[in-house]
Amino acid sequence: MNYQKKIISIIIYLTILFGACYAASKEVGSYLIFIDFPSAIIVVIIALAYSFNKTNKIKNFGDGAVYGGWLGFLIGLISMSADFALNQLNTKEFLSANSVLWLVVFYGYCIKFLMKILDNQN
Repeated sequence: MNYQKKIISIIIYLTILFGACYAASKEVGSYLIFIDFPSAIIVVIIALAYSFNKTNKIKNFGDGAVYGGWLGFLIGLISMSADFALNQLNTKEFLSANSVLWLVVFYGYCIKFLMKILDNQN
């Protein structure tokens, strides 16, 4: 029975998440606004590295995803700020880069929430 509840919870979570992302993308007019593969790769690699030597791999993978999201955010912020200062970018380019910057944190928390559903300790 617990297995069925987890599957239903995952389906509800993913439906709400993808529905909200689709609605926001449709409103902005750019359907690929929530897709950034380098951000996802950074989060997953850091989450894997964090959970590699831990006992509760699912919980620690979720924790590592959040840490990876914030580390990716800081890396992107430093890079974006340096590029902004050196190339004297305009505000529109800065805000465009800023929207991609937040995707890393978004991916980290999405994975964390999914891992909380999958965790057997709950």
